Amino acid sequence: MAARRLLEVESKFLFNPSLLATLQSNRGHPAFKRLEALHTHTFTDTYYDRRDTLSKNGIWLRQRTTKASMMVEAKVRVSGDFSRSTFDEITDWQDITAIIRPHLPEFSTQKKGFGLDLLAEFTTTRQEFRADEKFAVVLDHTDFGHSVGEVELMAEDEKEAHGAIDQFMARYAWFFLKGKAEGKLEAYFRAQSTDHSTGGSGVAITLREEDQTFKS
Repeated sequence: MAARRLLEVESKFLFNPSLLATLQSNRGHPAFKRLEALHTHTFTDTYYDRRDTLSKNGIWLRQRTTKASMMVEAKVRVSGDFSRSTFDEITDWQDITAIIRPHLPEFSTQKKGFGLDLLAEFTTTRQEFRADEKFAVVLDHTDFGHSVGEVELMAEDEKEAHGAIDQFMARYAWFFLKGKAEGKLEAYFRAQSTDHSTGGSGVAITLREEDQTFKS
């Protein structure tokens, strides 16, 4: 029997930078059973689309570039809302093409920008931790001033994974603050729209409520 594909199951949370020192020293109440600081790195994400065709179908075509590497992936929404979501992350070129071309036949791996339009581009500095052996805790800080946190699990069963994440975040509620956590893309578009309205160089983009649900 073929192995089931692992899904990225994630929950966003409001991140208070003043709690970072407490997290790093693992002196919160209660303390994590185990906390490992992994690494801090910086990358630039470039998103491509045309006429919002992919985003309206829950697909995000993203190129992630670091100083040492470049990776392209299609993130396909499986389910979720603004703070809890599940994605299938596709990195194989044949699979990416099979996903994108039915929506945008002009997609090509041989053309600049894949023959599509630039949707968004920004740089993120990410701090990563592993907590209680299996939970990835990531803290993202963008170059346009937005910060957001995520708890992530790679799992086959998204319902079971969401339940585990909920229990984990409830146990350490001193760090995982409640409230609507705004995803990076949603915040980026809002910042661009604000810049445009005040005479800057940004592009005003209107997001439907259902589109905002899945910005990550």
